[in-house]
Parts: sequence; structure tokens; C-alpha cells
Amino acid sequence: MDGGDLDQANAALRAYVQAHGDRPWTADELAELARLRAQWTAATRNRVEIRPVAGPLCGASVVTTAA
Repeated sequence: MDGGDLDQANAALRAYVQAHGDRPWTADELAELARLRAQWTAATRNRVEIRPVAGPLCGASVVTTAA
């Protein structure tokens, strides 16, 4: 996936949450939210690298964007 896919997935997820407003989520809405989050997660896999950090930092990692 390229950067456009990530931008599209991010925009779709944000728009869905914004349109939902401040009301309780139904089971169907949560299912759609989960689907959109899965798309976003898949789009980020090729763009983000998580690697351990050497040193005395417990449980820390560095997130960098792939070139």
C-alpha cells in the first residue's frame, strides 16, 4: 500500500468517528469502526517501522516512517 492508501484510510476513519458524534455506539457501528481500523492498520504496516531502542529505557521503542 502506498501513502495515498494510508491517507484515505485515515480520512475514512476520522470522518466516520466525527459523523458518529457523541452518542453510544451500536453493534453494527462498532463492526464498521473495527473494519475501518483494520484498513488503517493494514495501510500503516508498510509505512511504519517499530524497532527496539538500545539503552536503559524499559519497554521503549522508536517509531519511524519508512522511506
